[in-house]
Amino acid sequence: MDNYFVDITIEFLAVAFHSILYYASVYPKSIFETRKKYNVVVHRSIHPEVNQYLDLCLKSIGECLKSDQLDCVEFVVTDSEYKPVFKFVFQFDKNNYFDDTIDAYLVQCEQNLRAFCLKISSVSNNFVNLPEDCSFSIYIHTNESNAVAMSTNPEFEEFPLVEVSEKQEVTDRIIPLSRFSIRSYAVDSYVEMK
Repeated sequence: MDNYFVDITIEFLAVAFHSILYYASVYPKSIFETRKKYNVVVHRSIHPEVNQYLDLCLKSIGECLKSDQLDCVEFVVTDSEYKPVFKFVFQFDKNNYFDDTIDAYLVQCEQNLRAFCLKISSVSNNFVNLPEDCSFSIYIHTNESNAVAMSTNPEFEEFPLVEVSEKQEVTDRIIPLSRFSIRSYAVDSYVEMK
């Protein structure tokens, strides 16, 4: 696995997750600080427990990426009964014809990540009238053998993976965000509104 891809993807997902929390107002705006990433202003939580959960999720995602066993990541905002209100989906597709001389300095990649961050703020007008007691969950779609390997790894014992039954959910609306490349992978991102 391309270590650059893993590092860039984890960094990008961290920015995306914090931004989603900020724009969806899952937590008060006072627990966020502004930073600059990809040459745009982004928001990052300063709440230790929120950050700990996000960091553990990102560590698990990184492990799936390293073993080349990650299909999809869903960042789901839920109501008080843990039913999805909306979800951001990040679908990963390997490009078998990747040429590492194209965008060798990752200039286009950074522009794509910046464009994604700007799109999050532009779709935030869809997050009105959310329940006041929202929460969130992160779902990692991997295969069973990778989940078993991670569950027996002592590095992940404080953050056990829980298998979720496959359910098809009907959505009212899908908002496509973007398709962009990070090294040898294409990432499709979209929002499913309930």
